[in-house]
Amino acid sequence: MSPKLFFRSNAVRIFLALFTTGLMWSLYTNHAWEDYYITYRASKNFATGHGLTFTQGERVQSFTSPLGVLLPSLANLLTASRSDYAALWIFRLWSIAAYAGAGILLWKLAIFQGFGRFASGLLLVLYAFDAKIVDFSTNGMETGFLLLFLCWALFAEITRPPRQGVHLGLAWAGLMWTRPDSFLYIGALLVGSFVFRLAPSRPVRIHFLNTHGVAAGIALAVYLPWILCAWLYYGTPVPLTIIAKGLFHPPTSLSSLASAAWHFPAKITAYRDILTTTFMPPYSYNTGWPALALSVSYWIAACCMVVWLIPGVRGPTRLASFAFLVGQFYLTTYVEFPVPWYIPTLTVFSFLVICGVINQLLSSGGVGVASGNIAFEQARSWLVRIPAVIFAFGTLTITVLAAHQLRLQETIIEHGERREIGRWLRAHATPKDSVFLEPLGYIGFYSNLKMLDYPGLSSPEVVAARRRASGHSYPDCWPELIMDLSPNWLVLRGYEAEAIRKQSPELLRDIYSLAKTFDVRGEVNAIPAVQGRGYLLNDALFEVYCLNSRATRDGHKIRKGAPIHVRSLRANHAWNGSAQDVGMKIFAHAPSRLQVDRPLTARWFSGSIEMEPGAYARPESATDGASFRISFIGNDGARSELFRRDLNPRDEVKDRSPYSFSLELPVDQPGMLELETTSGPTDSNAFDWTYWSMLRFEYPDDQ
Repeated sequence: MSPKLFFRSNAVRIFLALFTTGLMWSLYTNHAWEDYYITYRASKNFATGHGLTFTQGERVQSFTSPLGVLLPSLANLLTASRSDYAALWIFRLWSIAAYAGAGILLWKLAIFQGFGRFASGLLLVLYAFDAKIVDFSTNGMETGFLLLFLCWALFAEITRPPRQGVHLGLAWAGLMWTRPDSFLYIGALLVGSFVFRLAPSRPVRIHFLNTHGVAAGIALAVYLPWILCAWLYYGTPVPLTIIAKGLFHPPTSLSSLASAAWHFPAKITAYRDILTTTFMPPYSYNTGWPALALSVSYWIAACCMVVWLIPGVRGPTRLASFAFLVGQFYLTTYVEFPVPWYIPTLTVFSFLVICGVINQLLSSGGVGVASGNIAFEQARSWLVRIPAVIFAFGTLTITVLAAHQLRLQETIIEHGERREIGRWLRAHATPKDSVFLEPLGYIGFYSNLKMLDYPGLSSPEVVAARRRASGHSYPDCWPELIMDLSPNWLVLRGYEAEAIRKQSPELLRDIYSLAKTFDVRGEVNAIPAVQGRGYLLNDALFEVYCLNSRATRDGHKIRKGAPIHVRSLRANHAWNGSAQDVGMKIFAHAPSRLQVDRPLTARWFSGSIEMEPGAYARPESATDGASFRISFIGNDGARSELFRRDLNPRDEVKDRSPYSFSLELPVDQPGMLELETTSGPTDSNAFDWTYWSMLRFEYPDDQ
């Protein structure tokens, strides 16, 4: 084929147009997603011979996508490990090519289904200019490849090309290599294809099963090597990212699936953010985007979910609608958060539904309706085309506004703040220091320190601490996790720090000290016009805290043990029955007696005491105080009092704040500690709402 004829090919033109769209987006926004740098740190370690893991020396699968970690590693090798930015651009160009290739397959699907020029053009325009699709196909995530394999699977399922089983098998394997949860979409397409496209005859069913059996065998053969390698290298084929995110999700069973399906309609009505994000930019819900756009996105997506129930709609459109429903059910029921890089697959399904319905409405007969009236046909055509054009124009407008927002996100937040936090930590921390935080990507990559991230994507220690913790909600459980893990540094968003101060004020006052504040709120608020300003402000303030250095009498630093909760107690008696965990506190209504075994290697015992503010809020109806005592009881029965403090917050203002203590324990004596609270001087325990807070044993750092 001559170059002139080559460039006249529709497929080539579509590829070049989409590739140019992705390239222009990247050049303008320069946006690299936070999670890319989580994966790329492992990619770079692998390329430089330090293992396919986030922290050198620790075999932890801190990524979900095998393809998403191996291709950036190859890109790093192509730069001879000299330029991380060049490696990003190499991977970015590959992703853009995959995004463009997926667009060609969508166009071929439209041609196969007999889409007219309007519906075919609309499908390509919507695909090219959806903010999430183009952004996550260019920002370092694996989405471009995911869409390529997804569209390949759709193409093979709907068009039934020669050697269909081979096409399906390779597409399925590509999906699994790109993201392991793709089996849900494979299953949805498999079931939907069987239900909506097949005649009920036995030969057809046998052919279907044979074809898809071959596909399953090929997919397994291509994907199995990764499963085996991950199992041998990490000790488990399940990524830590999946374990961390689903830590407290109840086990799945037929009854739980049935219950989830029953409650699904109510859930998507009550929690609209996931469905709304189908046609909106990342994190657009409640961040400043127009309510009208959010509402339109929600209702169009809701309609796409039910099209498969309409008998007159053609099979491929119903197939896409069914797959869209399955994806929304998965995200709403199990992910429970509008994770933006999960949604482009659903957006592609919804575009196929929309354009399939539009094409059928424009074609003779419509959706189960026939008419020979020319005026009626013309009116119907305009009634279909005008809303479709408005929807396409709205999509393009939203994408232009999102490009501006993400350009600011990259300039102000990612480069101007998070990258600088990482560099600051690298300059001020020691190589053995650990950092507790949530945004793992930029800060983790540029600091190259040990990260104790929430929820534990790179750190099994955090996953284990979350299992031990009495609370699970973010960020209310953070004081307990921090006390358990004792990281050297904390990197907290402003609202995260405020939540910790509310739960355990002494944590950021006595144990950690503010070391540095990174605040770009003024810069964000100074921008005259930007949609989604709330998304920028969410990460506009970070506070960095450093663990206070404490020494014992012999000069050794203290290593803190895990927090003590009621489950750690050997005896638990309180006036109201038993003491209860309240976050980092143990509520023990006086009089109470608690006992905890002393680890023999523990040298100190620390914590604080306080009384509930409501106990003294009204002087005429308040506590008269309480007494706190801590005694050591040896295994021989000998008792020695280590601590005693009376609190009377009704009359003494100083007693209204937590009172901290640190006690030295008898050396090398096995036994237990007894913590007692008793009533005040009038021997009345009314309103004696007493708390033990942040209790834990401490050890010399050489143990």
